Amino acid sequence: MKKKNICLVPEAQSLGGPRTFQQNLISWAEQSGEAEVHFDADRTDIDAFLVIGAPKKYIKRLLHARRQGIPVVQRLNGMNWIHRCRPSGLRYGLHSEEANLAIALFRRFLCNKIIYQSPFCEQRWNRIYGRLSKPSRIIYNGTDLRKFHPGTVTPDFSSRIDFLLAEGSFRYGMDFGLDAAAELAIRLSERFSQQVCFHVAGKTAEETENRIKNLLDTSGRPVNVIFEGVISREKLIELEQNAAFFFSSEIHAACPNAVIEALACGLPVIGFDTGALKDITGDAGIIVPYGTDPWKLEKPACAPLIDAAEKVLRENEPFRKTARSRAESNFSVEGMAKAYIDFCLE
Repeated sequence: MKKKNICLVPEAQSLGGPRTFQQNLISWAEQSGEAEVHFDADRTDIDAFLVIGAPKKYIKRLLHARRQGIPVVQRLNGMNWIHRCRPSGLRYGLHSEEANLAIALFRRFLCNKIIYQSPFCEQRWNRIYGRLSKPSRIIYNGTDLRKFHPGTVTPDFSSRIDFLLAEGSFRYGMDFGLDAAAELAIRLSERFSQQVCFHVAGKTAEETENRIKNLLDTSGRPVNVIFEGVISREKLIELEQNAAFFFSSEIHAACPNAVIEALACGLPVIGFDTGALKDITGDAGIIVPYGTDPWKLEKPACAPLIDAAEKVLRENEPFRKTARSRAESNFSVEGMAKAYIDFCLE
């Protein structure tokens, strides 16, 4: 009997979530033998399409698939919104609005099934662009628990406390979380005798780096920041295994891969209660109220965040065990991939 197959469109080229997701799905499908997953949209035997975003290049092909009764499943993340309340450049802002509209039109008129990455994601799309009667499912992201895992040696914070932020990019208005990280580092250095250092993994602008370094230099406290830039997966895992906690600085994240990878490495998570963060983290960290209006990106109330970081530091080992356990129970790549394949082909 011929194995059923799913075509992914478009093939993600950039670093980060979509590309990792596609690679994980292809790899697991190949290993499990449950289905074939590929990028060849010209094949005549495709059983389902799984679409990220709203790729213009494939509209004609997907319309033809719909007429043939082939399922077209749209995978939805959050929507662009930062540009509406924080300077990010005219070009980026126009591109963001165009992308939102294209995805919303695809959601309403072209796909016949939808996968949301979290309840927050589903609620947001329903509220802004209307609830639809199409079949849908919530499937959280997953990660490879064999690659992302705790280190063999428990990290020692007796002389220095390191914590981590990681995103694909902190540009285009996404750098606001770095200010909270700087304040967090300064306040922690007032509560602990150790030097405090935070690592920033992801693209950053030079002016942003200079601004954060200046904040730390003028604080008079023993604090430091290391801008790691875009790093390899191996380097990221090393940082996660040796940090005290992960600070999730993204606001209103729909299903943050970086948080799931941190949990898999046994790294506790702290952050503000926006988006799906509390839902993802559970008791594997501490998520605190934002305190002001996050949709306007007003300055958050950092005192609860600092208290959360202190508690996670003082009870680090139990939090680390809970983080890994939560990842194993909820965010395996095997569970995610099977749920996607089953929904696409049912």
